[in-house]
Amino acid sequence: MDRGEILSLYKWATANCFRCAKTNTNATLLAEITPPAGDRYEVRVCERCVLELEQERRRYAERTGRKCAPGRLGRREP
Repeated sequence: MDRGEILSLYKWATANCFRCAKTNTNATLLAEITPPAGDRYEVRVCERCVLELEQERRRYAERTGRKCAPGRLGRREP
């Protein structure tokens, strides 16, 4: 799968990247955090970080003999 195909698997909005701190960029929702105070925070990552995280997931899957499908960052694996 190429870069564009992987990125098309995610929904994008303008936000700040939690991982690299890039501001006002295309970012996708990775997680939501609700601390005890009750405020809700979104953890978003930019396109570059999504591609890096997808590559890390793929390498881990290869090392451990697991299957890996792009587009599942932030989702629980079965």
